[in-house]
Amino acid sequence: MPQIQIEAKTANRILTNLQTVHYSRPTIHITAPCWINDPCAPGYDPGTGLYHVFFQCNPYGTEWGNMSWVHVTSKDLLTWNNMPTQPALSPGKGYDQDGVFTGCFAPVANANNKQLTVFYSSVFKLPFHWSTLPYPRNAAGLGIATSDDGGSTWAKSPDNPILNGEPQDVDVTGFRDPYIANWPALDRLRGKNGKSLYGLVSGGIAGLGPTTFLYEIQPEALGQWDYLGSLVDLSISYQPSEKWGGNYGINWECTNFMTLESNSVSREFLIIGAEGEVERDHINNSIFPAATSPRTVRQQVWMSGNLVKKGDNIKLQFKFGGILDHGSYYAANSFLDPLSNKQIVHGWIPEEDCTDEHARRKGWNGALSIPREVFLLSIPNVISALSSQISEITCVERQLEPNDSTTLHTLGIRPISEMSRLRDNCFWSYEKNETFLPRPNSIQHEHLAVTSTPTWELQATISVATGCETVGFHLRYSKDLSIRTTVFFSLLAETITVDRSASTSYKDINRFPEKGPFTLFKTRDPSTGEEEQERLRIRIISDGDILEVYANDRFALATMVYTCDYEGNNGIAAFATGLDNSAIFEKISLWDGLNGMEPLGQVQLKN
Repeated sequence: MPQIQIEAKTANRILTNLQTVHYSRPTIHITAPCWINDPCAPGYDPGTGLYHVFFQCNPYGTEWGNMSWVHVTSKDLLTWNNMPTQPALSPGKGYDQDGVFTGCFAPVANANNKQLTVFYSSVFKLPFHWSTLPYPRNAAGLGIATSDDGGSTWAKSPDNPILNGEPQDVDVTGFRDPYIANWPALDRLRGKNGKSLYGLVSGGIAGLGPTTFLYEIQPEALGQWDYLGSLVDLSISYQPSEKWGGNYGINWECTNFMTLESNSVSREFLIIGAEGEVERDHINNSIFPAATSPRTVRQQVWMSGNLVKKGDNIKLQFKFGGILDHGSYYAANSFLDPLSNKQIVHGWIPEEDCTDEHARRKGWNGALSIPREVFLLSIPNVISALSSQISEITCVERQLEPNDSTTLHTLGIRPISEMSRLRDNCFWSYEKNETFLPRPNSIQHEHLAVTSTPTWELQATISVATGCETVGFHLRYSKDLSIRTTVFFSLLAETITVDRSASTSYKDINRFPEKGPFTLFKTRDPSTGEEEQERLRIRIISDGDILEVYANDRFALATMVYTCDYEGNNGIAAFATGLDNSAIFEKISLWDGLNGMEPLGQVQLKN
């Protein structure tokens, strides 16, 4: 491996920055010295050129409670700055006395509109939960708040709550988390000439299943929400495939709608937080340390379907769907960026795998994920997957082309392109080409590098041949490999796994694996008949206790990995199993000390 030489000036910068940063606290993710959870009201204000995002938090501790909103802004979706008044919104009125829960940002039509508007779930009565029916009526309504100073301060409307609670004559399992946006496809279906706004409030109907409640909002009267009906009809715990589809649960949270396009093709999508009772097998079958608790049973999923009229009602009928994130990530909240025309998603990375005491010791609990882009991904000329029949893969739609080839459509997901800028100011970088594994002398892994910080990015392009069983990386490992985190792709099982079983010496941490289905496709050039096996393109971003894994623009997994000793457990190695030379690591790139370890989103609160 080539030796990396670090100049004295760079070495001093590393030492200075690391002395001022708690080693395990993320620096390129949004965190706060308290409990944080759902991202709220992401959006863009053309008047100031600022992106906005809020998040639910407990300003007074590292455990859930006192649900309030903290507010940060950014000019580039990378560096986030505190707004002067924190929390921006807090419980206190009669209608929201028990909490300011998740909400959304009203689209700003032009730079001349000086008033910003957000909607939030105004919680009047706790506790409530889908599993303890009957659900208390009007436990949560809908509140509105506005700002006339670019978001520095927010005032609740004197007309609150603009909705007292759920629709009349509907017994719900939940009713909260408003989302608002334009939906031209729905305008066309309804024969509307103008541009309406549509709102969703997530939940479910007792005895029937999860859904989201659809409203129409007039742009000139944002406080008037007219109920159109429940948008989706799915049975309780619907799961289109035991392997390839997520479980859609019993109650929904944070449902977002969007139309995504690829060339001349467009599809309607929902992104959904699904609460339920069916836990994933790799979690359900794990043994939890005595000091910890099982995770909340929920999953971040998506679905695509057709908007149709059914009598007087409007429905989005399920056609295909999958899992947005295969780790602990939850409560995704999105907006259409008017500058890039991209659908940008923020999500929450919970810390249910550590004890409350562990969170108190380190001083924060939870983070927002790296902002992601979701898009319609089209893969042309597909003839097969590694093992599964394409007809079994319920997270893709098959489209037969006029030349008899098959195009697959699915939900694409990847970090926003701006994230690559963080490499420019890294401490050092490394690149290696043409590594063949396993070796004929039974060597299965090759040591690549030792990182100097816990904040780095790794990218690799890997070609696999018949006889290859697994490929991946050992990360954050000690010299004897007794401490390590392993990220690997199993060609036989068609899964990507983050193996955390040996990731830490802490005793109060859940260390079960994170995993999800993934395969590679074989394509055939219709003009030449030549076949080509898709390469694995994997991207891993480490940031203190956070690990995010992406693959081929259609797989995402975010989780917490409590390595504990980042200075001693800092090795990276590539590995493969199976026949000799059956995996070629065509290119491996590593950037260590992203953004010079300058914190991008560490929020400070003054209580």
